[in-house]
Amino acid sequence: MNELASLGVILLLALLAGHLVQFLRIPEVTGYILAGVLLGPSVLGWVSSRNLAALEILSEVALGLILFSIGSVFEIERFREVGRPILYLTLMESLLAGGLVFSGVRLLGQPWQVAGLLGAIAMATAPASTLMVIRECGAKGPLTNSLMGIIAVNNIVCLTTFSIVAALIELASGAGGPDLAATIYRSAFSLAWQLLGSAALGFLVGLMLVAWATRISDTGELLMLLVGSILFCVGVARVLELSQLIASLAVGATMVNLSGRSKRLFATLAGTDPPFYAIFFVIAGADMDVALVWQMGALGVVYVLGRTLGKSLGARWGATRLEMPYTVRRFLGFALFAQADLAIGLTLVINRTFTEFAPAVAVAVLAAVVVYEVLGPIGVRFSLVQAGEARVHPSEPQSIWA
Repeated sequence: MNELASLGVILLLALLAGHLVQFLRIPEVTGYILAGVLLGPSVLGWVSSRNLAALEILSEVALGLILFSIGSVFEIERFREVGRPILYLTLMESLLAGGLVFSGVRLLGQPWQVAGLLGAIAMATAPASTLMVIRECGAKGPLTNSLMGIIAVNNIVCLTTFSIVAALIELASGAGGPDLAATIYRSAFSLAWQLLGSAALGFLVGLMLVAWATRISDTGELLMLLVGSILFCVGVARVLELSQLIASLAVGATMVNLSGRSKRLFATLAGTDPPFYAIFFVIAGADMDVALVWQMGALGVVYVLGRTLGKSLGARWGATRLEMPYTVRRFLGFALFAQADLAIGLTLVINRTFTEFAPAVAVAVLAAVVVYEVLGPIGVRFSLVQAGEARVHPSEPQSIWA
């Protein structure tokens, strides 16, 4: 099957899956992912690995648009009120998840390098599937606000921790004497480049978007401007080896703070982006190798259990210490399980950079991603419904196509 036919099958099956899962009372996003697993090379093979590679650009556009939307969380007036609690909650759930995974992996007798890499990756929570479930439920309230803030900050914490762990591994791999200073400089520069460089790129693209948006009134032209800006941002980030996640977040943050037309732009995006999102999640499902779940072994089990327990307890303890509403304390942990994009990306970095430790890390993380991408959205929806913040009845989910 060629790429165009594959794309048509992806969209049609996504639409069908989105309706079918409503009878099972599970999130639409989970239906898309399961449809992708069914279509992908690991099951039916209707969408081949070559097709997936050709369609990868559409996934990157969709992820950029999703992160652009999440960037609106960084509106200065709003973030000034909730910024410190959100940062505290993010650090609590991230560090506890990473710490438990690190400890568990070390107890299995694995090198500290493998434990450190897995601990850093365990911190990441997937923003894409989480945001889509929030949108599907039409959720609003304290839990939703906390969740949106955490998924915006979480990946920055994860990237920072991963960069520190990578630097320590480089230092321990024989960098000594006259090479020590060079290794420290290279590691510090890499971290600064990933964080500050990505934010600067997003800010510059956001400025361009703000300036141009004032001269456009037509809805179609606004959409062209937005998609073009995100494509440009993601493309430049790839060339410069920057974080596409942080850059896209920065574009949204710049837009929401500097443009009075940002609400209209976000509304325009919400009305036209479902096909991109459907393609993104179906391709994400097709990329999964379900056989890895049966191959994860003790290392994968420790990763899943440590991360799940760390996210749950960290969120609960943090929310309790901050004296947040009961619904946040009780249900926030269940909404933080989803994991995909950044975890897979960091695994690919490890495959290129730390070949000695890559096999153990890759099997554990990729197997866990299969589990989390199916169950994570269900956890988000459960939390929002139980907290009373979902505007739809539990048995009647609202489609993201609405």
